[in-house]
Amino acid sequence: MAKKAGAKKTAKKAAKKMGGKAAKPAKRPAAKAKKAAKAPKPAARNPLEPFPVDTGTGATPLEIGQSLVEMFNQGKWEEIEKKWYSKDLASIEGIGVHLAWVGHAAVRAKGEEWMKEHQIHGATAEGPFVGSTGFSVRFRMDVETRSTGTREIMDEVAVYTVQDGKIVIEEFMYRV
Repeated sequence: MAKKAGAKKTAKKAAKKMGGKAAKPAKRPAAKAKKAAKAPKPAARNPLEPFPVDTGTGATPLEIGQSLVEMFNQGKWEEIEKKWYSKDLASIEGIGVHLAWVGHAAVRAKGEEWMKEHQIHGATAEGPFVGSTGFSVRFRMDVETRSTGTREIMDEVAVYTVQDGKIVIEEFMYRV
């Protein structure tokens, strides 16, 4: 009994220092308590067998991909971002850059910085090419670098990963 009272005092002192009430010490389980019946373990998945994959709830990769291509070809680039990008989006740039931006604000800042340096004279999107977890789109853009006046046709593929009706990863791959 003395040990129990000492434990209560110690818990009260610690709680007082932390600004709260003391938690009651845990009771010991009864010696004759029955063991809970264990649920049967599910059969282990055979690593050689395929298993189902999906993108959760919301719009499918097909629906998002079709909408993105249509909106891009109409010049509605900001609307794509608002409608389809997750707030936790990761944007990965390909060869020559090898960097990733994470979060809506960081991805938006990346795009704004790119637009400061480039002027788009024309752009088209082809696709989507749809898979189980996302889709890809081929982009062709007539782009001028403002600092040099150099104009080129950019040809790139973007691979998008979809989860719960939003784009969570975009990765840009360039023709070399």
